[in-house]
Amino acid sequence: MNIAIGLCFLSVLTASGQKEKKPYIIPDDINLIFKASCMPCHGEGGGRYPNTKLNFSKWVGYGPSKEAEKASMICSSLRKGSMPPKSAIEKKSVIVPTKEQIDLICQWAESLKQNEKKQK
Repeated sequence: MNIAIGLCFLSVLTASGQKEKKPYIIPDDINLIFKASCMPCHGEGGGRYPNTKLNFSKWVGYGPSKEAEKASMICSSLRKGSMPPKSAIEKKSVIVPTKEQIDLICQWAESLKQNEKKQK
């Protein structure tokens, strides 16, 4: 899926005529990576501590600004190698995203940040 197509920023007019910001849609290719590598801990049923930092089951409720911030944090954590943590990798090494997957996530995160700047 092309990131430009998958990254829709949705705005709708409310009854009062004001624009209401809607959450960014996570593209399918990014979501598949998150499901395999992140959601076991940062999704519904994940650990309490991991979910305090990032909880994908509450993603839509974060709102566009926080989503852009969280996406940037995800990119940074993956690039530094602090996520997934070593303890999780020892249990299931297949959760480690490839360099190409990390690059894709970081491109997506950057596009969210740019879209957020345009909206302000």
